[in-house]
Amino acid sequence: MDREQALDDLVAKEEIRQAMARYSRGIDRRDEELLKSVYHEDSTDDHGWGLAAGGWDIAALVRRDGKGFPDEWKLTSHFLGQHLIEVAGDDAVSEVYFVATNIVEHDGRDWAQVSAGRYLDRWERRGGAFRIAHRQVIYDWWRTDVNDTPWPGPDHEVPKMYHGAPTLDTSTNVYGTPGPDDKSYELLRRLPATTRSRA
Repeated sequence: MDREQALDDLVAKEEIRQAMARYSRGIDRRDEELLKSVYHEDSTDDHGWGLAAGGWDIAALVRRDGKGFPDEWKLTSHFLGQHLIEVAGDDAVSEVYFVATNIVEHDGRDWAQVSAGRYLDRWERRGGAFRIAHRQVIYDWWRTDVNDTPWPGPDHEVPKMYHGAPTLDTSTNVYGTPGPDDKSYELLRRLPATTRSRA
């Protein structure tokens, strides 16, 4: 492989990594337009659990119109692990590990659903940009636990680092929100508009 081809492949791989970061951010911040930027309009996504649809249909699930994610889903957090990406010209494939956590409220209790697996994606570069043409989600494990004790004991409602430790001051904590009022949007608005549209 010559140097120019090697550089093109590196740029393509970084573009795909950035798209995967936008995917996680789009899901967790409930940002439909950001999610759509990851998929080609005619893409397909086989997400498992009976959910197979177009990529833009998957993106639409973040809407808060009663047709998307269940209202019980208080928040989601997607963490990406290693990326294995192979590029061949305008085509690419990737396997990206993930751990996804959903905090679900049901019957007055919070439940933590944690799944781990891999996104198997086929990418196509069209109009100069790599986007997902097809996704298959592979699940390696799944677990759901009651999340009634957010802090170590003996008094589980008091913030502390370990069992019996002094109370932590949480007055300056900033918490994430699944929407455009999340603090990250304020930061990203500081970027030039051409960069921000991809962030």
